[in-house]
Amino acid sequence: MRARRSRENSMGWMIQRLARRLDDAMNARLAEHGLTLQQFAILMTVIEHGRMTQAEIGRRFAMPAYAISRAIDGLEADGLLVRDAHPSSRRAHQIHATPKALDLAPAMFTIVKAVNADLTAGLAADDADRLRQLLADTMTGATL
Repeated sequence: MRARRSRENSMGWMIQRLARRLDDAMNARLAEHGLTLQQFAILMTVIEHGRMTQAEIGRRFAMPAYAISRAIDGLEADGLLVRDAHPSSRRAHQIHATPKALDLAPAMFTIVKAVNADLTAGLAADDADRLRQLLADTMTGATL
């Protein structure tokens, strides 16, 4: 009983459970557009930053190179990303969003907004803002 109470009161355990629920909610909503959460993250990064190499994308995520390559392959097959020859490297490609991806972006923002609203639905607006600030502060100061 004590071990269970200790685990269930652990912030790490609660955050991990919440993260899993958020991932599940995002994946369910993204599936309506044929995307996974991993593909969504890569797609939105390319939309946000413009042309990037696969190595640049890889540095932004804690995913192995093969997983990033596989996600990009799927996005390219769906007509959302394109690989072009890099102007100064024969081994690299520049990856950029297609017009189809740019057209899809507003729907992606709507999904993120809805999932975040569901997350904070039981909180007063001030509490939701405070939680957001606490998380941001923790993320910038985290030493994990």
